[in-house]
Amino acid sequence: MLLIFDYDGTIHNTAKLYGCAFRKAYERLVADGYAEEHYYSDEYMSKYLGMTAEEMWQDFMPDLSPDITKRTAAEVGREMVNQVFSGSAVLYDGISGALDKLKDIGYTTVILSNCHREYLEAHKEHFRLDRWFDGYYCAEDFGNVPKEEIFLHIKKDFPDEKYVVIGDRYSDFKVGIVHHLPTIGCAYGFGSPSELSYCTEVINSPSELVRVLKKL
Repeated sequence: MLLIFDYDGTIHNTAKLYGCAFRKAYERLVADGYAEEHYYSDEYMSKYLGMTAEEMWQDFMPDLSPDITKRTAAEVGREMVNQVFSGSAVLYDGISGALDKLKDIGYTTVILSNCHREYLEAHKEHFRLDRWFDGYYCAEDFGNVPKEEIFLHIKKDFPDEKYVVIGDRYSDFKVGIVHHLPTIGCAYGFGSPSELSYCTEVINSPSELVRVLKKL
């Protein structure tokens, strides 16, 4: 069985990392006259976690010019990478133990994320993700197409498998909806109750993962 994991909101608790990086970039927008001074909390910004950078900025500031949007998104990304190496990034409590058990059982595991490649490479190095994962698929590598399209590349690389998708946002569960796959929703992540209603099973902590997989 192949387990397809989302990363942010499923394995990595991104809220404070993202909020901090966003506010730093937003301060420059204010200083340059592109935005009004305002404080955006970690809780408010968490609704954008799981989106591509393009989707986030289109929703947050649709009238911002493409050049400034691209520059600001890059600034947020660089700052998040800096924070990883400064030790600010944290995995969810219990996820390391759950992933250890999954590998001991013999599951094949990959990451499918809307993050940028540089960001994921930083996490791979910092958290030694290769001890758990057999493949990595970033939206940036595929022109930021939706996850349900990227799944076709996973299926090509890992054929003749049974697949389970594990995530916290509708973009994860849509992979299961489109391709008729079971999905596990992580209620401890950033998805809303309405998003979680689309998944096959729901877990409230990583420690429940092995048990729910056995059910599937």
